[in-house]
Amino acid sequence: MLAFTVRLCFSLISLWRQATMPLQQARFHGNDKRQDTGLILDSTYANSISPGSLDNSFSAPSSPRPMPKYADVGIYSLEDQYLTPAPPNNELIHAIIVPNYHEDLHTLFTTLSVLASHARASSQYEIFLAMEEKENEAVEKAKTLISSFGNSFYAIHATFHPVGLPGEIAGKSSNVAYAAREITNLHRHELSEDNCKVVITVMDADTHLLQEYFLEVRRLHYEHIDTADRQLYSCPILFDRNSSETPVLVRCADIMWAFAGISTMYPGSPVSIPTSVYSLPIQLANQVGGWDSDPTAIGEDMHMMLKCYFKTGGSVITRAVHVPASQCNVSSDCPIKGWRRTLDTCSNRYKQALRHMWGALDTGYALRNSMPFANIKSKRTQLWAFPNMLQPLALVHLLWEAHFLPCHLTVLLIFSVIYTAFSPPETLHPTLVRAFSLANLIRTLSFIGMNINLTIYDQWHQTWLCARRRDMAESNLKDCGFSSRTWWHVAQLKERICFPVSGIIFGALAMGHAVFSHFWTDRLVYRVSKKPTFANPDHYSLA
Repeated sequence: MLAFTVRLCFSLISLWRQATMPLQQARFHGNDKRQDTGLILDSTYANSISPGSLDNSFSAPSSPRPMPKYADVGIYSLEDQYLTPAPPNNELIHAIIVPNYHEDLHTLFTTLSVLASHARASSQYEIFLAMEEKENEAVEKAKTLISSFGNSFYAIHATFHPVGLPGEIAGKSSNVAYAAREITNLHRHELSEDNCKVVITVMDADTHLLQEYFLEVRRLHYEHIDTADRQLYSCPILFDRNSSETPVLVRCADIMWAFAGISTMYPGSPVSIPTSVYSLPIQLANQVGGWDSDPTAIGEDMHMMLKCYFKTGGSVITRAVHVPASQCNVSSDCPIKGWRRTLDTCSNRYKQALRHMWGALDTGYALRNSMPFANIKSKRTQLWAFPNMLQPLALVHLLWEAHFLPCHLTVLLIFSVIYTAFSPPETLHPTLVRAFSLANLIRTLSFIGMNINLTIYDQWHQTWLCARRRDMAESNLKDCGFSSRTWWHVAQLKERICFPVSGIIFGALAMGHAVFSHFWTDRLVYRVSKKPTFANPDHYSLA
């Protein structure tokens, strides 16, 4: 725990110090809201798809697309409208997968509005609405969103994950996997000619990404062009939308969840584990066989990173993008504030925590792909077969922290307190007394360290909240939600005391619930967490 705390402190200080760099670079290159679109729109187009094209599982353009001025004529064919023209100046195309499964229309509409406000949205963003076919309102939601944003992006599509595919379950992982297969089909011509400049970004339905995220991905891509085809980009997550209206235990749980990813993004980190939002080139996705959609891939962010790691023989490179993704804390349907709403929100957060901890199946996935006796005839990558042993050792440690530490720490804490309470020190062996004293010292230092980390987090939170607030004001997007943090406020002071309790409930208890359930089943019914609404939902009705 102390090692985690120190590593987290190092990561937070690094993120805080580098917070202004992407913002300064974006402003220096003239990428304020829509300022450079005039230079781009002359050489490209914004594609619109008619709602009638949604009858198939994959929507195609309703009419031939106009040719970009600087595109290679040979890439585009009127007979095959699935093909995408090459962007001008050989720029990257960002294929952004927005998964949806029982998400409300307001959440999706706001997410796309934020993306549409970016300066390069109409020239470089391909949006893929990854829908679930069995959801009753999926087609209507897709029609509404496509008709509203058809002219805002380079292209916008909707995919519908079919019902009843063998070995697949409904949820984010299967929807993302199905959409990714369609992205490959869309760009198959460029892939065959080894001229594909597509980076796939996976996000949550409620995620708000600043344009600086995509600019940083672009910068890292071209800065490390020799290894660009095997790079996976991950970013920290920031709960800055409705945290001021969230119960303290839920708020602490989400901060700890964000800390788990942030702690792997310190300078020189051998491997970073993505949480919720990540990007990778389409070549890497194809090399590893795309996304898995079986029940063991319910934690598709970590699972995809592990798959890339093993399928490439450990050659995948994880790079941290120091631009956080804005997220919502879970909410409640209870309209009246009070203890009932608090309990309902905590209950919803526990269900979300159970889904997160169900990803402990990834430890088994890693073991199956690393044990030499698992499949002798296969070309399975073994953890200890890599030239650089630091990376696999770091990966093993991170898996242990994610899937074992919460329960182990809680059990050790409870039983050490009980044992010392009923066993006087004079009856214990001196070595055991020194061990308990050392453990108490480590726990105390860890508690103090976490309080220091929360103070640094508050400053980093405010830096990016101000940046997002400014960007949303420039884009005239008012209904996005903004929650400030100040370390001396009562709400933040409560977190410094309550985070251990929150960690036990939403970490250790949920993890124990998940791993014991795995004795009977590896399937979990995917339930979408309730998201807050910052505007009148009637404005986004399906009527």
